[in-house]
Formats: sequence, C-alpha cells, structure tokens
Amino acid sequence: MEDFIAEDGNTYEVPMGMPNMGNAKQILYTAMEMGVNIRGHVLVWHSQTPAWFFKQGYDAKNDYVDKATMNARLEWYIKSVMSFIDEFEKKYNDGKHIITIWDVVNEAVSDGAGSQKWLRTDSNWYKVYGNEEFIINAFRFANKYAPKDVLLVYNDYNCYTSGKCNAICNLIDEIRAAPDARIDAIGMQSHVGIDYPAVKGPGSYEATATFTIKTEFAGN
Repeated sequence: MEDFIAEDGNTYEVPMGMPNMGNAKQILYTAMEMGVNIRGHVLVWHSQTPAWFFKQGYDAKNDYVDKATMNARLEWYIKSVMSFIDEFEKKYNDGKHIITIWDVVNEAVSDGAGSQKWLRTDSNWYKVYGNEEFIINAFRFANKYAPKDVLLVYNDYNCYTSGKCNAICNLIDEIRAAPDARIDAIGMQSHVGIDYPAVKGPGSYEATATFTIKTEFAGN
C-alpha cells in the first residue's frame, strides 16, 4: 500500500503499482501505429469494478467502506488513469491526444427507471453511496484531471425508452448543477434488433435524441 492525499485533505491507503496499465499501453501503441484516436471506455461501471475495491482493507470478504474512503479511491483511480495517459501522450506522441473522448460513467440508470427509483441499485457503487453522488463525483474528478479539450460522456443503453430517457436527463441536470463537474455529451449505446427500436415516432432514436437535445443542451 501507499498513501494518497484526497481532495478532503485526508490521507488514504491505495494499492501500490495499480492500476495495471500494461494492456492500455499496448492499445495506445497500436492506435498510434494506425493513426487513429480512441474513445476511452470506461472509468466507472458496475460491471467491471472488482468487489474488493469497495471493501475495507481491499478484501472482498470485508464490509463496505464509508463514502469518504470511496470518494478517495475514486479520485485516486481517475487521477492515476489520466496521469498515465497524459504521460504516455507526452512521451510518445508529442503531447497530442490519442484518447479524445472518455466515457466517464456507464450504465448507471435502471432499465425500469421511474420518478422515485431510477438508478441501478444492484451495483457496489450504489450500495456504498445509496444515491447518485458517485456519478457526480466521477464527473468532478474527470473534469479535474482530464485535459479540458477531451470530451466527457455519460453512456447508457435503451436510451429510447421514455422512463430511462427521462432518468438520464435528470441525472445530467444534477451533473451540470455541480460547479466543478463537466459533461459534454451523452452516449446512446445500441442494443438493436430488426424491429426495435423504431426508426421514427415515439420510442425511436430520432424522438429520444430530439427530446434530449432540446431538454439538456439547448443553447450550448
């Protein structure tokens, strides 16, 4: 373990030598060779963050940590990833961005989103926080440590369903209300079939995109 001083001024233990960026380094080299940019996916996701990251002593068998500790771990992780990318780009790519977009948070809204229960409650993130605070903090820390010309995105699927669309809009309102957070776009991930979603009309991509743009990003 090593010490990390979080934004609250307190010192927290974090795993030394992590995160392991070996695979990321190879992907960045490949992108450079091909002359393409990358969309980074993803900093906060219930499906990929290991259980031990949320537990006392980094042991999956232990109890959950408190919010302050989780905030520190979240900040440390995002700072570590952004610092690695920044150093790689400066060393090997003349400082030019290889990763130009980051999905900051992925799939945090419930499929059955309504006015009262609209976040995914089965994630370890929710079990620590009990609300959307971790999402707002993720965008705060991403804004703090990512380059200002790298876009920050909330990504989700089934955005064409009315309940989920409304919930995502509510979430974006909260992110944008945080003075030190930044969100630049919504990623409308596609799980599609021959007959869904509709091309036009209610529940279509067109209707959802139009509603979202008018509601959230008009004039920006």
